[in-house]
Amino acid sequence: MLKPLITAVMLLATTPAFAADTPLTAAHYAQQLGVGMDVDWARTDRGIREFDPLIVRDFYNVGIRHVRIRVADPMTEARLIHLRKLVEACEEYGVIPVISYQADSFKADPDAKNEAQLVAWWSTVATFFGTDHPMLGFDVIYEPADKLNHDLPALNRAYEKVVKTLHDIDPQRMIFIAPRMRAAPEDLTSLKLPARSQSYLLAEWHIFPWGPLKNNGKYPWTSGTAAEKAAIRGRINLALHWQQKTGHASWVGGWAVGESMKSMPTESQMAFANFMACELSRAKIPYAINADTQFYDGEEGAWRPAPEPLLKVMITPECEKPDVKPGHHEARSSAHGAQSATPAVASTTESKEPPASSASQG
Repeated sequence: MLKPLITAVMLLATTPAFAADTPLTAAHYAQQLGVGMDVDWARTDRGIREFDPLIVRDFYNVGIRHVRIRVADPMTEARLIHLRKLVEACEEYGVIPVISYQADSFKADPDAKNEAQLVAWWSTVATFFGTDHPMLGFDVIYEPADKLNHDLPALNRAYEKVVKTLHDIDPQRMIFIAPRMRAAPEDLTSLKLPARSQSYLLAEWHIFPWGPLKNNGKYPWTSGTAAEKAAIRGRINLALHWQQKTGHASWVGGWAVGESMKSMPTESQMAFANFMACELSRAKIPYAINADTQFYDGEEGAWRPAPEPLLKVMITPECEKPDVKPGHHEARSSAHGAQSATPAVASTTESKEPPASSASQG
């Protein structure tokens, strides 16, 4: 059995954190995002079927402050109604919703027809929500890849058209655009930022969306060597430099420690999670954790017990202070990472293995 949540957190969970009367800037919006999680509440049949508004309350109670709602299919009236249900549940419990479109056809072939479909999809969503739900964000394409990796003009042209369409409907809607190469921070500089959107446009980028890459050794994590840490800091610094140069805020749309949550997290996973969370927090860049099915059992309506220590570290890491000697924190963190002051994850059920594929999408 896991520890119950403290009373103060339970009270806060029922207090909406949305103020419709004060226009937000993108920078302030980014500050409000905090730690979030990628969710399949509108992407898979199982996610749609198992969603209950009380799930959002559970997310808030462990420290999740936004959700990246991934959508893959063509937009229908039924899906729009479901999205409104999700957005309203998020508003009720103080969690910021961000709708993120998979846009598979455009990624595979960014021709005029698929570009028009992308614009039409977002026009339908934006028209449905209008100027309501001011904290609702739109993530235009998550993980631009495939042919978009080699057709940067098509990607930037599509962003310009979608952003214009969305802001014609709601000039203050928060919109995220991501660079090519699966939203690599190295490619943020290739984004052509649409005009007249400075205050309501953010960049979305990825780092370790499925965890460290051990096969090609490009972005590895073994024992957290100085070189491995420096490589991660270097990628985060690329985003920071881009922010400073452009004046735009950014958001990490998803990161993970690895795909398998079948057992208790390893010492290496805990160390990696703590380091990543600390570095992003230190950079003041909000981030989402990938993904909900790894940590939450929608059928049971409860958090999975096995990855609970890992989730705590990813939400509230135990970070070095400036006066702590190098190496001291890692040793202490690996031994006591699960003992942090993060509110406990509530669960009264045994863990069930998540679906094999849904958690791996970024």
